[in-house]
Amino acid sequence: MADRTLASEAWWSEYRDVVNADPEMTQHGRDAFDEDFLVGIGDEHFLLEMHDGEVQDVRTPGLDDAWSFGVVGPREAWEEFVSEVPAAHHNEVFASFYRTAVKGEEGYFDLIGNHKKIFQNFRGFQRALDLMRTAHNGGEPRTEGTHRPREATDEPITGQYVTIDLDGVDHRIYYEAAGPADGIPLLCQHTAGCNNQQWRHVLNDPEITEHFRVVAYDLPRHGKSVPPSSESWWADQYDLTAERFTDTIVSIADALELEDPVFIGSSMGGTITLELADWHADRFRALIGLEAGLFTPGFYIQWLDHPHVNANDVNSHATWGLMAPHGPEWARRETLYLYEQGANGVLKGDLHYYSMDHDYSETADQIDATQVRMYLMNGEYDYLTNPAAAREAAAAIGDGATAHEMKATGHFPMSERPELFRAYLEPVLDDIRGVRDEPITEVFAPEDFGVEANK
Repeated sequence: MADRTLASEAWWSEYRDVVNADPEMTQHGRDAFDEDFLVGIGDEHFLLEMHDGEVQDVRTPGLDDAWSFGVVGPREAWEEFVSEVPAAHHNEVFASFYRTAVKGEEGYFDLIGNHKKIFQNFRGFQRALDLMRTAHNGGEPRTEGTHRPREATDEPITGQYVTIDLDGVDHRIYYEAAGPADGIPLLCQHTAGCNNQQWRHVLNDPEITEHFRVVAYDLPRHGKSVPPSSESWWADQYDLTAERFTDTIVSIADALELEDPVFIGSSMGGTITLELADWHADRFRALIGLEAGLFTPGFYIQWLDHPHVNANDVNSHATWGLMAPHGPEWARRETLYLYEQGANGVLKGDLHYYSMDHDYSETADQIDATQVRMYLMNGEYDYLTNPAAAREAAAAIGDGATAHEMKATGHFPMSERPELFRAYLEPVLDDIRGVRDEPITEVFAPEDFGVEANK
């Protein structure tokens, strides 16, 4: 493309060719994505006419035109969005919109028009915008790191079930484990709406399992932990609460007879470390909160479980903007794939805890982290709980809580950046084991550990 000026006539022509040749749009947009949408780049507005997932035309909208929805923002935000490796929160449309709509920050995108139509066309709309970056940078998508590394053919992981009692009802809980029976228990909590497969790289890591007994479980209704047969669960609204969440975690630790375990969790598994420190400090050796924050509003929304919306597409592709854009494609796609396995209503129900019931914005000082060490580790590209949220939480809690920024990763570090996450986690685990003398750095970066950005 000779003219790489964003939104020039030649630029839009190249963009149309890229979209119409994209295999992902071919597979998922044909006979479906027919909604015209508006793109506002500073003072300029463009109408994209779509038919069967193809761009038919791009032009200035007129008074006779109709369109369903649009995305608008300052030109500087669009210039960052189409750069090869965008800055955090500029990497995807919903990442940018969250900073505008929920955080009230300037310099990001806003979504206009019919939000229901946006969520009905979530996957195609997201992909169409992402391909602007492909067109802007030469017409070929980034391919580095797209191939899965060679993996063990005989993995040391074992899977079992254990039964726990929650309010008088038996729940059959699936868990996987690896590492020596006398190792320090490392209890791993998955993110909202997902399952323990997110932790498979940690379970398979011989350097971690040399000293730790890694245990990764599925919460009730998640993964292989099917709902209890003694309840008509299909007729009830599932809304997770902080009390139910902590009771489940402690019950699993008790049922497995884990002595002085370390707890680690991401997203809602990161925020729950605050409740665990507040209510069950004596049950754990240490708490590692990935993507943790005092208050995480804005994600308990109807479109995540709505009869007019493909919840499978929305819930899975909502993960895309939460991950670092320059991470390995295979790992980001696997992270997204795991979300395609969730049951309807479960992600939204988990987010009731995450966005409604969890709030330490005024009460974090009641947590005594001198009783149980807290490590709050947030990814650079996590637009929900960015590194500033971890620093805010650690400062509010006080002694015993530390914040650590993880560069070049996002909301799912253990699955989207497995090699990098192992490097970041090692000094924390060494500190917990008492074999590290120097303080843990406040900022982890790939170059400090000799890990390539896309590995």
